[in-house]
Amino acid sequence: MPPSPPPATEGPRLARLRALGVLDTLPERAYDDIAALAQSLCGTPIALVSLVDAERQWFKARIGLPLSETPRDWSFCSNAIQAPGEVLVIEDVRHDPRFEDHPLRREQPDLGFYAGAPIVTRDGLALGTVCVMDVQARCLSSEQVDGLRRLAGLAATLLEQGTQDMETLRRNEVRLSRTVALLERKTVEQQRFIYMLSHDLREPVNTINNFSALLVDDHQAELPAPAQRYLGFVREGGRRIGRLLDDLVEFAQLDTHPLRIEAVDAAALAQKVTQDLEPVLQRCQGRVEIDTALPVVMADPGLLRVALHNLLSNALKFTRPGVPPVITVGASRGGAIDQIHVSDNGVGIAQEHQGRIFGLFNRLHPRRRYDGTGLGLPICQRIAELHQGRLTLESSIDVGSRFTLHLPAQADRA
Repeated sequence: MPPSPPPATEGPRLARLRALGVLDTLPERAYDDIAALAQSLCGTPIALVSLVDAERQWFKARIGLPLSETPRDWSFCSNAIQAPGEVLVIEDVRHDPRFEDHPLRREQPDLGFYAGAPIVTRDGLALGTVCVMDVQARCLSSEQVDGLRRLAGLAATLLEQGTQDMETLRRNEVRLSRTVALLERKTVEQQRFIYMLSHDLREPVNTINNFSALLVDDHQAELPAPAQRYLGFVREGGRRIGRLLDDLVEFAQLDTHPLRIEAVDAAALAQKVTQDLEPVLQRCQGRVEIDTALPVVMADPGLLRVALHNLLSNALKFTRPGVPPVITVGASRGGAIDQIHVSDNGVGIAQEHQGRIFGLFNRLHPRRRYDGTGLGLPICQRIAELHQGRLTLESSIDVGSRFTLHLPAQADRA
């Protein structure tokens, strides 16, 4: 028998084989185990998981054969796939008249035995075989033939399940690409928003503030009392919008800030923040007590300074009437987390309101009593999250509050 002509299903068969994406892939344990089981089952020196391509047969798994592929003309497997429902058994290649003219007999004249069970897909396409070979003639029992057939069925299942996994991976890759594109678009939109806040809105706000200041400096005495009062409202509103823009830009820029984690001396940083707030401390006759044993923490120094500044500023703002503010900055360590505490003796926050204070623009007090934009604590919380940490609160009305920054601890600190 000369080399087998392509089967009638050759087009769909090759399309399916190539769609699997398995040709020329690296060895896999599951297919190697199938070849090993076939070798053990039949007692042959050679066992293969062979896939028949258009011009070659390629071995997904091989035992006892150094070649990774051979020409299709040499392949007994191309004959085996002609009958997908049968196991081709050639007990003695050298004396089987069906294969007298087969090219493999010329290339491998010492080949004695071949048996191949077609690897058949669920829709009946034979893609290759699980086959065994020997230099000696031999015969197989019905149990061995059935075992080869079952191993070929297992190989087919692996191939088709592998395809389903590949399709899942491809779908996930498409989803991931779309998500990345969406995030990139969101980033561009965020950058435009930040530019609008910092430039397009800043200009008219500065105009309001500058010219209202000139009115006060040059013409306040000429204005009647109601006009002076109205001008005061304009000035305060302009300053408030300016502060709100500052906080909005700061909050919007957090996610695009390149995080630079390094060892930060928390005590030294708290001293710098306290110095920044010295004018406020003098006005309210307050003081900040800093624990000199504050740890060295792993953080972005710029962002940590912003967080501490906002926490201390809040503590100086929300004071009880007639009670000078006293703020303590301390620390503790819980497991692998460094905790920086900012405690005050201020008005405190009722339990039912504590969940609201970290939301954007949420305020618990009227602006005429306590000024602010409602962004300070959300900024602190976001800074903690960027450090893979969190911000928590313990508070009691008319006793005070304690905010705690939880930051991953420095790995080599005792």
